[in-house]
Amino acid sequence: MLGTVLIVGLGLMGSNLGLKLRSQDVKVYGKDKDNKAYTKALNSGVIDEGTPKEVDLIILSMPINEIINYLNTPQIEISAKATVDLGGTKKDICKLMNKSVIPAIGGHPLCGVADNNDFKYNIDLYSSSTFILSETESTTEEAKLLVLEMVKLANANPIWLDPSIHDEIIAITSHIPHLISTALIGLVMENYELEEIMEFTSGGFDGATRLSRTNPDMIWGMLETNNESIRIFGEKFLNEFQNIFSMNGENDLHQYIEGTVEWRRELANRFGERPLE
Repeated sequence: MLGTVLIVGLGLMGSNLGLKLRSQDVKVYGKDKDNKAYTKALNSGVIDEGTPKEVDLIILSMPINEIINYLNTPQIEISAKATVDLGGTKKDICKLMNKSVIPAIGGHPLCGVADNNDFKYNIDLYSSSTFILSETESTTEEAKLLVLEMVKLANANPIWLDPSIHDEIIAITSHIPHLISTALIGLVMENYELEEIMEFTSGGFDGATRLSRTNPDMIWGMLETNNESIRIFGEKFLNEFQNIFSMNGENDLHQYIEGTVEWRRELANRFGERPLE
């Protein structure tokens, strides 16, 4: 039974998970390199006060590079039955977890928001979201049970996935969209002053560029640890973009766009439309 956890990293994902777990009678401790983040979490009831010597589960909720640094540094001040991370890539993290003294599982909840720098507490952030889990060589049955219980208490839906497959899929569904959003903002920045463009932006521009508000540390970690999958699918995207401009005649372009519209509408009909925030 999951009784105690230590959340390392008290930003958007860690804090809201802490709120949820505490509401489910789990003892939640926290740690953050930013003392302001720790104090805010403590004063807001996200975590319990104290520094435990032992917990059931350690949850790593930091930018990807910080998770990697943590796993590369032996942690001797606290013992645990299992470790899980919440990072957006899995292959490099799980390679380190293979050698972890504490049984470890890679994790990735698909419930972040565009602007994770200045966030509001939302105890239901994880509710009904997909929570990807990746087994490693150090994983034990006890670790699986503890992590699955955490996911259940967060009201999320666990899916087990190979780390390499995870990174390939997330490159398409998350990382490439982030870079498209960033590149569009970069292009506008080079050609217009902010005041010039603001009056003419619409829902299309807002929707296409909202991901560029994400913390730069998160984007850099994603690029550094998933660059091969991003490169492969990025090249495919550029080829597809060129293909659109090379279509012969209005009919070809109309059929292409019609097909994408139908596919996207079917996606919304079957799975619903996520809110922008």
